[in-house]
Amino acid sequence: MPIYPPPKVLILESRMIIAADVSLQLSKLGYDVIGINTRKENALKTIARHRPDIILMNIATRSMTGGLSTARAIKETFRVPIVFLSAHTDRALLQRLIHLNPYALITKPFEVKDLQRGMETTLSRMVAEGLWPAPL
Repeated sequence: MPIYPPPKVLILESRMIIAADVSLQLSKLGYDVIGINTRKENALKTIARHRPDIILMNIATRSMTGGLSTARAIKETFRVPIVFLSAHTDRALLQRLIHLNPYALITKPFEVKDLQRGMETTLSRMVAEGLWPAPL
């Protein structure tokens, strides 16, 4: 019976205190957090070098020169599933997100169960799309 490694997750978040907390929670849930980036340039280099399975990113980051443009660049260049974290859920933002086809949206503040649900939804979709092995 094959045993698969845990999904590799890259966190893109401008606030290190939030990123550290998310990283800890993801690790406890069994995910392999391969890094935290706060800037678009560093994020793109990290993605190219380490090929994460999932990117968990804040869409309202100031230092990432616009979360939506970063997400668009990731989607076009690397095709890595993106899970968005956001404290902003206004209608205009949600309309812009639809075009990026996110795998999940987790609203801040969130509880661990919200994070777990968003990541499980993402993995389920990845399995359906052939991007991740189906559970045995």
